[in-house]
Amino acid sequence: MKKMVKILLVIISIGVISISLLNTKKELKEKDVENKKLAVFIKQEDGSYKTSTSIPQTGYILNIEKSTCSNGAKPTWNNNALKLSNLTSENTNCYLYFDEEESTKKLKELGLVANTTTPDFSQIATEDEGIFGEEDGMYGGTSYYWRGAATTNYLQFGGFCWRIVRINGDGSLRLIYDGSTCHANGTSTAENIAVTSQAYNSSYDRPEYVGYTYTTGSQRTTSGTASNAKTQLESWYNSNLSSYAERIADGKYCNDRNVQSGSSWTATGSTFYYAGYKRLHTDYAPTLACPTGDVYTLKVGLITADEVEFAGGKNASNTSYYLYNEQNYWTMSPYRWNSSTSYAYVFVVGSNGYLGAYYANDTRGLRPVINLKADTIISTGNGTIDSPFVVEGTE
Repeated sequence: MKKMVKILLVIISIGVISISLLNTKKELKEKDVENKKLAVFIKQEDGSYKTSTSIPQTGYILNIEKSTCSNGAKPTWNNNALKLSNLTSENTNCYLYFDEEESTKKLKELGLVANTTTPDFSQIATEDEGIFGEEDGMYGGTSYYWRGAATTNYLQFGGFCWRIVRINGDGSLRLIYDGSTCHANGTSTAENIAVTSQAYNSSYDRPEYVGYTYTTGSQRTTSGTASNAKTQLESWYNSNLSSYAERIADGKYCNDRNVQSGSSWTATGSTFYYAGYKRLHTDYAPTLACPTGDVYTLKVGLITADEVEFAGGKNASNTSYYLYNEQNYWTMSPYRWNSSTSYAYVFVVGSNGYLGAYYANDTRGLRPVINLKADTIISTGNGTIDSPFVVEGTE
């Protein structure tokens, strides 16, 4: 398999020369950078490469296998930067080859176009703001997510209606359950809660109980005891979607148990917040990255609080975006441990669309999240409520 990485920054390791690839286009075809020349090539639909006068800003990844320099130097990837090192010759030529990302291909297959801006996550999204790209820290490449009162993310699969949350970086489609029929934005309905009135975990009085799985005395584990949410979701999946398993990817799900900066995790000590609290309620900076030890590979899981904020929610009422349904339902994201009450809290989407939290053994709904494989073919539909995307062979 070709090894590829998303381009964020090119650093020429001679002195402190750098070429930023963010926000502004750089005319780089045979551009002389202190006698070091860069040539850019972009892969076309027929498989050939065409020279370009600029490095692509979005939708492409560097093909490390093909990219090279005339002195034999190869690109390396470290700390979100692509480095071209050992360029000691005054007339070294470097050739950078870019391939279209799988997620960008899927976006085109669906007949959709993404915005090139970044939303203001400190504000709720009440209108259809469209589709945006974001670096995908779990899948690599770019993920494209829908935001606000989305009108082009309806999909029918397995006898149910779903909303596309995002196209993952590998081109797979992340879906959240919408019910046996499709529902308009702003609709109050319990029908798109697949499993009602469930505790996230059977207990609440230890910080471990924010875990999708947990082991007493450990901050994180992806094995151990299954949460009630995991058990109930997998039971629903086995009853309703197991016959479609070949079409459903082994998706990556995040249960981020990092704690807020300045705090330390302890099973018996004082109150602390998990990292998601500050990230989403103070900084308004959602992410698609996840600590390595908190990534679950599953057929079914839950939405993360970060994905809710990407979609247009925040710690404020929002009855217009596509995730609102006037019901309370769990996310997969830890929120807080309160030692004075011995309550472990997990993020939820509230009945007014508010991104808040409840203690782990409170009863809230479960909305299954699945991922369709990247090779999924859409046979009909344009993603609207009147003409949802339909997966080929499941009509």
